[in-house]
Amino acid sequence: MLAYTVEGDISQITQHLSGLAQEQVPFATILALTRTAKFVQAKIKEEIPRAFDRPTPFTINSTYVQPATKQRRYAMVYIKEAEKGRVAPIRFLQPEIYGGPRGRKSFEKRLIDAGRMPPGTYVVPARGAKLDQYGNFPGSELVRVLSDLRAHFDTTQNRGRKRRRGKPPQSYFSTWPPSPKTQHLKPGIYLRTTFRGLGGTAIKPVLMFVRSVSYRKRLRYFEIADQTARMRFPYEFAIAMRHALATARR
Repeated sequence: MLAYTVEGDISQITQHLSGLAQEQVPFATILALTRTAKFVQAKIKEEIPRAFDRPTPFTINSTYVQPATKQRRYAMVYIKEAEKGRVAPIRFLQPEIYGGPRGRKSFEKRLIDAGRMPPGTYVVPARGAKLDQYGNFPGSELVRVLSDLRAHFDTTQNRGRKRRRGKPPQSYFSTWPPSPKTQHLKPGIYLRTTFRGLGGTAIKPVLMFVRSVSYRKRLRYFEIADQTARMRFPYEFAIAMRHALATARR
């Protein structure tokens, strides 16, 4: 779990309150904590595009707020730990928040399990890779890589793609396991294009095998959250108290 907890010390603010004002303190506190957490969330969303080059909307919207309640006098700003059909944001953001090595991605595990990538290695885009608008290797191409290398969990997807006439056939191949045919190439995955009628073949690297992938700390998640919460909570509490008093039953 990766989350920032928003708490507030109101003892000095409320010690001189009495009567109706004192009765409204719990409600105002819950409201202020939740609103502060939402403000913290907004500031983190603003920071993500500054910390990363062309982050996807999915990455920018990777946080959520757990509101404060009567039983839980704090609110929390979480990094999502699960996302149906997609990689959980916490998996790729945690190394960016703390620094250090990243975890192995699911398609890397599939390649290793299929014997098409050396154990203990990771993949990084090569100079021949066509990246999407966010600077990532497209998911559709990863599917093609897994299919060509017979690394899909679903065996029905491990089939050669139908080639359209008039287009040069293309296929991905790996330098692993070692082979005399690929020993002159740097370890990785390559795209082979065969030009029909010309008798020629071209290859280009798209993914390279490396021993480690380490990130420096880039997203100041906790620093921004802490600074924002400390500055925002007193303001939100004052607004919440005015609202509570204005709407309280007398």
